[in-house]
Amino acid sequence: MHFITQFSQAWVALLVTMALVLSPIAIADESRLKISVGGFYSTSDSGMDVTSPLTDKEFELDFETDLELVESEFLPFIEIAYWFNDQHGIYFDWKRLHRDATNKNITVPYEFEHPDPDIDETYSIQLGAEITTTFNVDIARIGYGYDFYTDDRWDLIFTAGLHVMWLELGFEGEIGACLDETCGIIDIDPDSVVFTDVTAPLPDLGLLAHYQFADSWSITGHAQYFYIKIDNIKGELIDLSGGIEYNFEGKFAADLSYKYYKVTADIDGDYTTTSIHYGFHGPMLTLSYEF
Repeated sequence: MHFITQFSQAWVALLVTMALVLSPIAIADESRLKISVGGFYSTSDSGMDVTSPLTDKEFELDFETDLELVESEFLPFIEIAYWFNDQHGIYFDWKRLHRDATNKNITVPYEFEHPDPDIDETYSIQLGAEITTTFNVDIARIGYGYDFYTDDRWDLIFTAGLHVMWLELGFEGEIGACLDETCGIIDIDPDSVVFTDVTAPLPDLGLLAHYQFADSWSITGHAQYFYIKIDNIKGELIDLSGGIEYNFEGKFAADLSYKYYKVTADIDGDYTTTSIHYGFHGPMLTLSYEF
């Protein structure tokens, strides 16, 4: 119920923000709509801090190496932008980062606290256990773009907007629970631990650059940053890309770029902090059409 309530509040806030952005510039002479779809083939790096039952020391559990989540995969992307005139516009985009895998023979035992601070439980994964891991991140973004510099070659656009991030981290399989300070292990039922959360709308700032160096050819660049601090979650996102765009005759364009993306989140509990990170880098292809 807490997750559903936060979900509803987040989208209500996004819709209110869109209305506020639209109201000052609702009438324009040269409006245009641009739809972009594409994907990127990413090399991922993700993990979380856990405790070793052998040494009682913290270490980083690598989701790709230790839990066999796919390291390289294709991720979808969609963006819709509406420009009221040459300088003012709004945009919405969405990224889907979903993965799951089953490791039938855990080689690194570990213990971890439930990320939800309202659940005071410690779980244990033993050597040889079979564990299915799910790690899903969805990020939706809405914002305002201002084209503050334009000439025959350059377009520089300042962006300010909001993000909402949905997070799901799940472990299913041969999982034990620690009942006392010596961590005596018992089987749990159901044999799964799932943490889901959604952040409230979070502010972000960015800069888009477009440089046309020849007929139909341009260099593109993008940089964006936002910081998370909501309830028991804090962290940051860094989003960078650079590439080259070809504009076909008409309003159709293709952009091939290289993207770097990193999300970190610290989830504070009563006795410990669960640190989760996710990042990827790789080539991205975007096709766009302007109406």
